[in-house]
Amino acid sequence: MVKSAPRSGVRRALDQDQLVLFYQPIHELESRRIVSAEALLRAQRQTGEIRSAVPLTQAAEEGPDLFRLDSWTMHRAYADAAVWQKDGGSNVHLNVNLSPREFQEGNFLQRLHKLVTGCGNDLHKINIEITEVSYIEHPKQTKHVLDEMKELGVQLWLDDFGTGHSSVEHLLRFPLDGLKVPATFVAPLSSDQRARAITKSMIDLAHELEMKVIAEGIEHRDQLEFLRDMGCDYIQGFLFSKPMPLDEFQAVLRSGSSGQ
Repeated sequence: MVKSAPRSGVRRALDQDQLVLFYQPIHELESRRIVSAEALLRAQRQTGEIRSAVPLTQAAEEGPDLFRLDSWTMHRAYADAAVWQKDGGSNVHLNVNLSPREFQEGNFLQRLHKLVTGCGNDLHKINIEITEVSYIEHPKQTKHVLDEMKELGVQLWLDDFGTGHSSVEHLLRFPLDGLKVPATFVAPLSSDQRARAITKSMIDLAHELEMKVIAEGIEHRDQLEFLRDMGCDYIQGFLFSKPMPLDEFQAVLRSGSSGQ
């Protein structure tokens, strides 16, 4: 179990510039072309060592530092996306994870619009992933904000489907474009019939609701073949691309590489 960092650790990481973003490509399953990249937060020690930022994000989720951390992440990610979209990746979208707590703040839409357009980005190339593990306290207010985001052209995805609070209710309530099948279900696809049945039902349900599906955590070809047979739309995982810093991701886009 990953222990949460003290809340002061979040502030220290922000104040001392100890945070970096890596990007993991998301590929269209059939063509293997890169269609998007997910921004993943990492912490950087003074020695240069890169480590998981999960303890920091968990700590931020529980306190007031969440909004400052999300603002930092959004600003950096949108600025980076503007760079790659002008340099070989004009059609590659950006996926950013946000807590539903953000949508309960009165100024979120204005802040989002200002951050995106201020970085020279296009709202139609932004995919917001709602972290399902965070409880949504005010669903009506959240739906109102999400509806307005959709009108601006932002795509909305439900992350970690099946692992958090009221999964199916989210599909009914919110104007989602797609969902992400987590590695929890993808990892055992090779040997577990129940995992295959559950994953197939997720994909079928999403398609019935006219949503797209991204499967995460793909590491083996047999997982890929199962997902292809199930009709999955997009794939993300080490079999194709690891998370990488901006300059490396740009080099991948310039080379035209699309993974295996």
